[in-house]
Amino acid sequence: MKIVHFCVGLEEWNGVARNAREFVKEEMKDGVDSHLTNDLDEIAGKIDVVHIHGAWLPILWKVAKRAKAIGAKLIIMPEASYDPLRRAYHGWKKKLVAPWEHRMLARADVVMAVCEAERDWIDGYHPGLNIEVTDLKRFFDLSKAPDLAARLQELRDRKRLLRLLYLGRRHPLKGVEYLVQAVREINEGDKKVSLHEVSDKFGAELEKEWDWTDILVLPTLTEDFGRVVAEALERGKPVITTDGAPAWSPDSSPIPHPPSLVYLKGYREGTDATRIRLLKDALIEFVG
Repeated sequence: MKIVHFCVGLEEWNGVARNAREFVKEEMKDGVDSHLTNDLDEIAGKIDVVHIHGAWLPILWKVAKRAKAIGAKLIIMPEASYDPLRRAYHGWKKKLVAPWEHRMLARADVVMAVCEAERDWIDGYHPGLNIEVTDLKRFFDLSKAPDLAARLQELRDRKRLLRLLYLGRRHPLKGVEYLVQAVREINEGDKKVSLHEVSDKFGAELEKEWDWTDILVLPTLTEDFGRVVAEALERGKPVITTDGAPAWSPDSSPIPHPPSLVYLKGYREGTDATRIRLLKDALIEFVG
């Protein structure tokens, strides 16, 4: 069997491409001829499955059309692209190209969601599709996640600044501004928390940030999975995230809920003040 995964951007920082590479590694372990590309010319010849990662881009519409033309099974993994919050962001552009997007989805044999919430987003955008849910947590060793109560006590006993890491780009849907304000309010008077925002470090430089970090915070409004959460838990770091990353809901997966994950409900649909308060309350638990 031959599987070709297609992702527009293959950069190391691109979370969509990194997710795609996890599928490739898994399939290769099973003896499947699988690889990742962003070259449209590779969608040709004898291919059993074409797996598209992403949405809303003209080249992906062409990939879908070509996949069906060569008789390949077509899988589309939209990576949270049909979340109503994302669809509303620059929504006029998405409405303009929606006919092509729907045509791409209609060609799919399977549309792949990473949690039940994303299944609902996809079905709400284009009803009647064959939607399957896959759990990306299987690609990570979450057994290293520490016990939260023990970690809380350890951090409180250190008597030093609590070190927070936000790993990702600044974007209106990432919610970083609420985290910055929560930290500012906690630090009024005596400074108790230090925050690093990191978007452009890789390799050894990024590992230094992980070594420095006590807690990863992902204050997102819309994320579907949020692989930085898994990367933190693999390193034994506690995580604070929100219901903007529903794949990490305690109720979302047959894989056991990580013991050092704080999941803030009511954040995604809350007011700005509510979001700041939820983050602030969660951080104060660690500060003591």
